[in-house]
Amino acid sequence: MLSLEKGLLVDLWGTLFYPSVSLEEYHLRRAECLSRVLGLPLESVYEAYTHARRLSDAVRAWSMREVDVVGEVVMMLAKLGVEPERRLVEKLVEAYMTPYVNLLQVAEGAAELLESAREAGYKIVLASNTLSSKHTVLLLRRAGLYSYFDFMALSDSIGFRKPHPRFFSHVILGAGISPQRSIFLGDEESDVVGAQQFGMTTVVYTGFHEYKGSAKPSFATSRLLDVIGLLRG
Repeated sequence: MLSLEKGLLVDLWGTLFYPSVSLEEYHLRRAECLSRVLGLPLESVYEAYTHARRLSDAVRAWSMREVDVVGEVVMMLAKLGVEPERRLVEKLVEAYMTPYVNLLQVAEGAAELLESAREAGYKIVLASNTLSSKHTVLLLRRAGLYSYFDFMALSDSIGFRKPHPRFFSHVILGAGISPQRSIFLGDEESDVVGAQQFGMTTVVYTGFHEYKGSAKPSFATSRLLDVIGLLRG
């Protein structure tokens, strides 16, 4: 009989990484990058960008399906009345993801936690809602964390977002882990709800922002290093 391994599933945005600038500044920087590529006024590009984000978030909330970076860029171009030619979309995708790759800071204790999980025999999984798997890998490589992960479950590749059961089924089957022996570390209610429906222990990280969900996690901490004790317990 196949023996499933214990897993540490880790979210990215808000858990491992968060912008080193305010969220307002982060989104403004993104709009500036897009404006330079388009050659259009920043104000109109920022308006179209925020429109695309709102529309994408509405689709995500209603369907729990992911809208990737290409989808958001095409929505933005539609708002601007610009034809989504392939080469232009490719350039805008790179501009869109530039702040993601360059302006995110690593949570204190992240490397130590992942190293401890590996030493304790956990299969380490990145389980995150993402816009671009390609740029997520680039971010992890630049931060020196990529090699810690045994498996990656990224919503733009899977098609479904947390907390959809298909996202978590993909993780469990793909990584070969036992939910009852696994820990999910995240920062949002979608992390808690999705993981708990499969019987995982849930830990909410509040080091970057307050947890506002109504679903109660198994544990909560503002220090990633506190999770090491849970791994060894």
